[in-house]
Formats: sequence, C-alpha cells, structure tokens
Amino acid sequence: MDQLSSHQLRSLRLDALARDHQVVSDLNEGITNGPDALVKELMDVHGWPAHEALDAVHRLQEKALQGTADQAAA
Repeated sequence: MDQLSSHQLRSLRLDALARDHQVVSDLNEGITNGPDALVKELMDVHGWPAHEALDAVHRLQEKALQGTADQAAA
C-alpha cells in the first residue's frame, strides 16, 4: 500500500473532524464552495470570461496561501 503524504493525512483528519463537529463542517464547506461562488459571481454578475475569472480566483488563492505561509514562518 502506498504511503499517504502529510497533506493527504491532514485532509483525512479534517474530513473526520467535520463529520463530528457541525461548526468545523460549516467552515470547511464555506471554504470549499467559496472559490466556485466567486468565479460564478465574476462571470454571471460582472460579465468576466470564464478563463479570466478562474485565473483571478487562482491568483487570489495563491496570495492567501502565501500569506498563511508567511504567518506560519514568523
């Protein structure tokens, strides 16, 4: 059997925690659905082409992850 990466293990732990705790489940769902909702908003309401909306959200996610990594390193 292949070994799971630490990222995969943390993801599995979060899924298990979300099954037992509604608050964690709600937060996890909000984070999971957030990028899709933003892409939909940019396309449907603001008229952005799909590729531009996806690229913008992807860059926003990268920026947020970098900010989190910077905080963790500090």
